[in-house]
Amino acid sequence: MTSLIQTIIIPILGRHDLLERAIKSIPECDTLILIDNGDELSHDTINSWHHDQLLDGINSVYLWRMPSPLSVAASWNLGIKATPHSDGWLLLNSDAWFENIAAFDKYCDDARRDNILLAGVPGWCCAWIGAEVVKRVGLFCERYHPAYMEDIDYQRRAEVCGFAVDTSSARVGHDNSSTIASDPV
Repeated sequence: MTSLIQTIIIPILGRHDLLERAIKSIPECDTLILIDNGDELSHDTINSWHHDQLLDGINSVYLWRMPSPLSVAASWNLGIKATPHSDGWLLLNSDAWFENIAAFDKYCDDARRDNILLAGVPGWCCAWIGAEVVKRVGLFCERYHPAYMEDIDYQRRAEVCGFAVDTSSARVGHDNSSTIASDPV
């Protein structure tokens, strides 16, 4: 694989049906980490995706089912800590997707070890965090629970440390807040 994007982390809480679309839009990566915070995704589903060749460009797939829901920040941090030798991490919402292979390739071209790269609306639905950024800025603040503002907090901390927060022109679709909309509570 020629891109820096070795590890993709996707937290899941509800609407795991949209996850399949997200995965279909990823043509390649070394490690895909699915963090199931709702105990909804089964290993049978993963096996069927293997059988249907949905995961052909992905070398390793990990499904981690949490006994109780983690926050978005804690989910991202778990994936980052589990893969410390990555050049960086693509944090993808389960309801976001690359519109085509050219969009994924464009995004990969823009990713660097020393930047944050955002795409889609809002930008943090698809975010690359380079290893040099994490090395200096640290992990996400887990006090933002269950979600919202952990991304803005991280972005501000990175900017204070002098890291670029770039926006990729790669076309990324996103069903904004589909997790929240799926739960009337």
